[in-house]
Amino acid sequence: MRYRYVLDCAVAESIFGLSGRQRDLFIRFFRALADDPFQVGDETFLDSTGREIQKKRFARWLVSYWPDHAVKEVRIVGVQLATR
Repeated sequence: MRYRYVLDCAVAESIFGLSGRQRDLFIRFFRALADDPFQVGDETFLDSTGREIQKKRFARWLVSYWPDHAVKEVRIVGVQLATR
């Protein structure tokens, strides 16, 4: 069974404000994460619950996510502009 991606509300609101082309690029990136849910991000950190969050660079953005293998979902929990 394939994984699917799930967006945090704040992430969804952030990408809804982008142009159609940019939204499509994000959607393709999110699908690529779901197609390979075991890939490791460029960096990792722990959230407030102790869960390991992956952070992966996408163009000029950093996308934070974690794979929920129990329900076969990749949870996209953050999108921010990269500072470097």
